[in-house]
Amino acid sequence: MRFYRHKSNRIHTRLYSALLVGALAASLAAGAVYVRPAYATTAEQIRDQAKEDLADTNEKIDEIENNQAGVASDLRQAAADMKALVAKMDQLKSDIVDKQAEVEKAADELVEAKRVEAEQYESMKLRIQYMYENSADTSLWTAIFESDGLGDMLNRIEYASDLYQSDRDMMESYQLAVQMVEDWTEQLAQEMEQLMALQDDYEGQEDDLQVLIAALQEKQDQYAEQLAEAQAAAQGFQNTIDEQERIIREQEAAAAAANKDTYEGGGTGNGGLGDADYLNDPSYDPEFTSNVTGEELVAYARQFVGNPYKWGGNSLTNGVDCSGFVHLIYQHFGFSTPRYSQSFKTVGQPVAYENIKAGDIVVYPGHVAIYIGNGCIVEAQSTKAGITDDRSVNCHTITAIRRLL
Repeated sequence: MRFYRHKSNRIHTRLYSALLVGALAASLAAGAVYVRPAYATTAEQIRDQAKEDLADTNEKIDEIENNQAGVASDLRQAAADMKALVAKMDQLKSDIVDKQAEVEKAADELVEAKRVEAEQYESMKLRIQYMYENSADTSLWTAIFESDGLGDMLNRIEYASDLYQSDRDMMESYQLAVQMVEDWTEQLAQEMEQLMALQDDYEGQEDDLQVLIAALQEKQDQYAEQLAEAQAAAQGFQNTIDEQERIIREQEAAAAAANKDTYEGGGTGNGGLGDADYLNDPSYDPEFTSNVTGEELVAYARQFVGNPYKWGGNSLTNGVDCSGFVHLIYQHFGFSTPRYSQSFKTVGQPVAYENIKAGDIVVYPGHVAIYIGNGCIVEAQSTKAGITDDRSVNCHTITAIRRLL
């Protein structure tokens, strides 16, 4: 019985754990998908905020899916436990029926044994009475006084004693048979009591498993609802990102059009510096940390000089725009960069104008290029000029200089 109590306790423990998890998950459901207050004002800020929210939501989706997998595993185990328990209960019912038949048989045999014992006892009393009171041939005194000598007397006495001993042996045998049946009956009663106790234990385990399965199924439904909400939120954030990137492209196109004279005509050569403080601070001169040199990157970029410019293009040979050109050049060396010109303002490390070196990224209003040294840049300049490497770095106002290498 200790085994079954142990298993029952184990199931109670699992039930408690499942309900505890349920309480925690319920609190989780209240904030399954959290959207930060909108504070962004520009398209880039809105997009970047949406990217952060998307990343957080994707983590939440992973967490929910992991929780779902755990609940599914617990449900499978609970179902297996229930199946095994039902099989045990079916076997126990069969055992109880068989044991009941044994008990009834033992009861009948006990009644019969006692009847035979009583019957033989009455027969023995009559026989003794006849032998010792009514029979002159077999009485002890007859054996003594009417024998034909000592030998005959002893034979008569032995015969009478044998009859007496035979009756005693027979009576003891019947009493022993009755005792054996009584002992068997008692044992069967104890075994039946154990089977009934085991049945009660199984029924308790069945109740616990039913409660556990119901709780797990409810938790599974909650996680499914949370997952659907999180996935919908993730799609919303992705839609926001796509929309804001479209707006950014339109803004860059508008900026490029507004500065068409500067970029198409080769620039003034004295564009000056924007209002970023670090551009005039010589302390901004970060060390190169990659195994790629600026000269290597510039040499690769200049291979494409003369190839066409194409707005939104992504081919260094068949056509590319300014941000696509910088993106693809750096991508060739294993660097991940944005795809839009103004996004390059925050990549890598800031560099002061007087510390600019080959391979540094130079950002202008609506444009981006790569510094090649000797005061010049390589760039996807315009539809008219294509990819060039002969314009001055000061062809327009510099708003950012960044170092990725």
